[in-house]
Amino acid sequence: MKKSLLLGAALALFGVNAFAINENVIVWEEIYKQMDSNAQRYQIMLKIMEFKDREFTPMLQSALDGLIASRLDLGSSGERHDKIELAKLLVTELGNLKSVEAAESVFAAYKDTADAVLKAAAAESLGNMRAAQYAENLAFDLAAINVGPVASQGRDQEIVALGLVRGLGAMRSPVGFEPVFLASFGWYSGKSAVKETAKDASAAMVDDPTESLLKVFLANPSLDIKLAALETELNSKAPTDKKRDMARQALAWGVDRAEDDAIRIRAVQKIRLTAMNGLVSLEDKSADTVPLLVRVFEMDKKNDATLEETARSLVAMGVNGTDAAASYMASLLTTYNSRQRSQANTARDKMLIKQLLSSMQTAKNPLVKNALLQAQYINYDNGLLRQMEDVLKALP
Repeated sequence: MKKSLLLGAALALFGVNAFAINENVIVWEEIYKQMDSNAQRYQIMLKIMEFKDREFTPMLQSALDGLIASRLDLGSSGERHDKIELAKLLVTELGNLKSVEAAESVFAAYKDTADAVLKAAAAESLGNMRAAQYAENLAFDLAAINVGPVASQGRDQEIVALGLVRGLGAMRSPVGFEPVFLASFGWYSGKSAVKETAKDASAAMVDDPTESLLKVFLANPSLDIKLAALETELNSKAPTDKKRDMARQALAWGVDRAEDDAIRIRAVQKIRLTAMNGLVSLEDKSADTVPLLVRVFEMDKKNDATLEETARSLVAMGVNGTDAAASYMASLLTTYNSRQRSQANTARDKMLIKQLLSSMQTAKNPLVKNALLQAQYINYDNGLLRQMEDVLKALP
């Protein structure tokens, strides 16, 4: 009866602003200690949470430590339930208050509980606190769950994974980027929201994800994940030179890759195209890129399936504009000139010649001049001849 009166008085007290904030902490801590059950403490904690005051942090931490010391897995089913519910409330509020000084206690709750919801709440709270000292632990656990579900534990694993993704995303530590990124391609069901949340988190959690994404690109066997890693890098806030370097490495991987399966051939081709598009948009002007572009052009199979990337290699050479690029473009036009004398150039060849001339105009490198002058005295179509004149006028 006495405890019921005390609880009623406590709840009424909440609506009265008679005490200063520090006095509120003292009063409510005493009320909390007077409660006989965790169910009652839960009700008191709901009222304490309404203050949204970090001065309650020591009390909340002490309450959480007491619960952990009492062993969350001990007691009747009802007692265990009440412990878990109260612990969830405590870790959530410590996270809401960004009480990083209580991070050790929250991490202890994360490690000590087998309850998926509490574990997820603790992980998310550590993220809200920006308790980056635990990023490696959380990243390791998420990476382990990403591998695949354990029989009969899949739903609990999805709950924990979502908490880990949210926690690592909020923590914004580079250590957590890779498992969060890979979670967006994981085994998780649509209703779990893990993949969608991981995709959003990986797009915002670090400004420069280059190191992690390059590692994923080179090590992960999935062509879809390789492509996503490259696309994510190109769309990130990473420095331009790092984006160019990754695009160049992706292109180098792509020209060395040999596939027999038609689907995988197209997937690798898409990676090469994405890499070249990235180099074009980033205005890459490195001479180191030119041999890779040459290899793409010379991989041409003289069919529709390879036309786009063959033409794109010429676009990239024009943007590159180095002496190495200009020299190759000049030699290429010289070859087409020889073929044109015997009318050997096909309609497809002429499409590529048109792109070649456009790339020469973009490059504005005088090394292409002699090949252009030679071409003017060969029986090309009038449209191509006019384009050659325009390119010559544009040269310095």
